[in-house]
Amino acid sequence: MNNKNNQKYSFIVICIGILALYFVDRLNNSKYQYRTKLDHILQEVQKNYVDSIDMGSLIESSIEQTLKNLDPHSIYMTKDQVASSMEMMQGSFEGIGVEFSIQNDTIIVINVIPDGPSEKIGIKAGDRIVTIEDKNVTGIGITNQDVIKQLRGEGGTYVKVGINRKRNPEISIFNIKRGEIPIHSLDVAYEIAPKVGYIKLNRFAETTHNEFKTQLKHLIDQYHINNLILDLRGNGGGYLDQAIKILNEFFSNGELLVYTEGHSRKIEKYRANFFGLYKNGGVCVLIDEDSASASEIIAGAIQDHERGIIIGRKSFGKGLVQEQIPLSDGSLIRLTVSRYYTPLGRCIQKPYSYDKDIYGNSDSKKNLHIDTLQQFFTKSGKTVYGGGGITPDEIIDEDEEVFPASLLYLYTSNFFNDLAFEYVDTQRSKLDNLHFNNFSLSKSEKEIILKKIQKWILKELADIYLEEKLKEDLRKEEIKILNRITALIIRQYWGWGEMQMFLNENDKIILRSLSLLKT
Repeated sequence: MNNKNNQKYSFIVICIGILALYFVDRLNNSKYQYRTKLDHILQEVQKNYVDSIDMGSLIESSIEQTLKNLDPHSIYMTKDQVASSMEMMQGSFEGIGVEFSIQNDTIIVINVIPDGPSEKIGIKAGDRIVTIEDKNVTGIGITNQDVIKQLRGEGGTYVKVGINRKRNPEISIFNIKRGEIPIHSLDVAYEIAPKVGYIKLNRFAETTHNEFKTQLKHLIDQYHINNLILDLRGNGGGYLDQAIKILNEFFSNGELLVYTEGHSRKIEKYRANFFGLYKNGGVCVLIDEDSASASEIIAGAIQDHERGIIIGRKSFGKGLVQEQIPLSDGSLIRLTVSRYYTPLGRCIQKPYSYDKDIYGNSDSKKNLHIDTLQQFFTKSGKTVYGGGGITPDEIIDEDEEVFPASLLYLYTSNFFNDLAFEYVDTQRSKLDNLHFNNFSLSKSEKEIILKKIQKWILKELADIYLEEKLKEDLRKEEIKILNRITALIIRQYWGWGEMQMFLNENDKIILRSLSLLKT
């Protein structure tokens, strides 16, 4: 290159540099102006507003509104909200290991977590907590949050509780050492039919893959399953890495599972490795309108690769990736930074034009819209659809249960839960000798429960409905009422998993899954 060309090149580089500095300066000035403008407004409000105001609260509400204007999933969380959220997603908290209910202004232990601090020192279901740190906690209007605040605390610390047991008027004092209490993201795993496993996940937290893999291995080793039903209905998602690790159990090395991309984030592809436990068996994934995010990643990959069958209702359509940005006071913002795409390139996120159905929850259960303009084709030529959410291979829209208003009032009342609690509390000696599969209400027990319900509902709604109408509603719904109360009793005495197994017996989506897996 001659000297003349060198000079020309140098001139161009200098010009580019000057332009770059100009635009950077403009950008910095713009940012500075925005910050100064916001600061100025806040100062003027603080100095001149007609009433005294809480500036901290004003700033926090401004942050919330700013993020709300971006998309439905970019959010601001206070320090307390962060702690609560992290607890759920980390899969544990520190406490004494009991599940409780407040009945007649008394704290009653419903369940004791196996191998937890309370079980180790002899706390039992049915115990009444009457004092905490020598202070009376009965008959004072104590709330659930009050109890949680007093019983939870840093692991290794102690809390003194006074316990009263039925048929024993004396108060027994227990000094309980707080410890780590697991929060399980796997509700139940069992052999639902010969060589067919069933696993239900309620979220994707830090421990989800470990829980899933442990139970999957048990089903393979113990029952030699060759089919699996993975129930993700109602599962709103969680951590991306947990969905990827679970998907990895189903796929061979190198297969694309999901990818993400955003304006400020390069495309990132996630692929399976060699170590999957279950690469060949049959798979049914159950989804509904509340299955979102990580649940949709799993359903999308299974469907795109034709690895299994997706059954149920169209999923939520939440395909935005949030990154947590901590702030100095312990709060944080979850900012959307990219989108999820299935292996075939389908965007999971539903357009915001659907926000009435989805984010406003207006009739979302009937939202089975399929965008036929966004068609994708699997290896075998099967059509799958984009446009947000995952459309099942087989749509089964559960029968809409139309309850009389009186029954809705009953089901959502504390009275209905209290009935289940009362039964469990008075029948523990009977239940101790039963497996939940063998439990059923006797004819006389059913009659007593239905009479109590009728008496209560007539008293509650006599001013609104005719007595004969209320009695007729109860007669028509007797079987459903008794099934619901049975499920609640099983839940209170045996646990969530056992209740789920009971409910599965008459679940038409599961029954259809079993028939498809057998063909």
